[in-house]
Formats: sequence, C-alpha cells, structure tokens
Amino acid sequence: MLLALCAALVACDMPNFSYGGKNGKITLNGNLLTLHVDGVPNATLGSLGDFNIDGKAVPLSPPQRGLLMLYYQGVMDIREQALGMGKAGAAAGVEALQNSMSSKSDPNEKKKIDDDVSSQTHQLSLKMCQDESNLKTVQDQLIAQIAAFKPYGDIFPGRSIDECMKDD
Repeated sequence: MLLALCAALVACDMPNFSYGGKNGKITLNGNLLTLHVDGVPNATLGSLGDFNIDGKAVPLSPPQRGLLMLYYQGVMDIREQALGMGKAGAAAGVEALQNSMSSKSDPNEKKKIDDDVSSQTHQLSLKMCQDESNLKTVQDQLIAQIAAFKPYGDIFPGRSIDECMKDD
C-alpha cells in the first residue's frame, strides 16, 4: 500500500502552484498567475503578458508586455524546480522502501540513495535560487516601467543566491 502511495505521488503533476514571498503571494491556477498583496486588489497575469488588476486590463506597451511575459516564465521556472524537488524526494522514498523490503538490505546502498537525493536537492535548490534572483531583476524592471505593478513589486525578496541557499 505504501509503495503504491509513493508511486502515485511521483506520477502526480500538480497543476496549481503557490509561492509565498516577502510581501505577498503568487498562485498559479491553470495558466493564470494571481498576485496577492494585502491592502490592494488581486492582479492577474497571463502567459502572453496580459495584466489585469481587480478584473480590469492595464494598458501596456509591447516592451512592458514582454517584461510581464518574462515574469510569468520566471514563476513557471520556479514552479518546475519545486515540482522537481518533490518528485526527487518521492522517488528516493520509493527506492528506500524497496531497499528496506529487500532481504539483502545494504547500508551502502542506503547511503548512496541518501547522497544522490541530497545532490539532486542541492542542484534543484541552487537552480530555484538563481531563478528567484532572475525574477527579482525582472520584478524591479516592472516596478520602474509599470506604475500599476508597483504594489506587487515586493513579492520576491532581494536576497543573494547564497542567502537563498541558506534559507532553503
């Protein structure tokens, strides 16, 4: 039963994603990002750079729309890293369970599995921190170029990759 549950977790691809940042939260439902910040209406962002606040479209120039598309893609990149970490952990759990149920359970094999998971998780964390740093750069450009984006411009923190790795 436990093996089946672990396998189901590995196969599961969650369509929704949520990221709680410094001063707000981003949720992804389907292909629509929603920016949540206390005290202001929610804003939505589509994959083609369309930006709405409280259901009303914000007029955009082509370069602004391009920046919003970069922002959207940045959130998608972070989502992929987070899903990758979950899948790596679930796969390691399945492998560890199989190893423990085997009559020839090997401590060296367990250590190898632990080391592999640790290495994968570290690489995914590093990539996620780099993606956050890239997204912060785009977020800062959006604040400077789209006045309506300013209230949503502190969701991703301005921390170094080293600080991010320590926090994660």
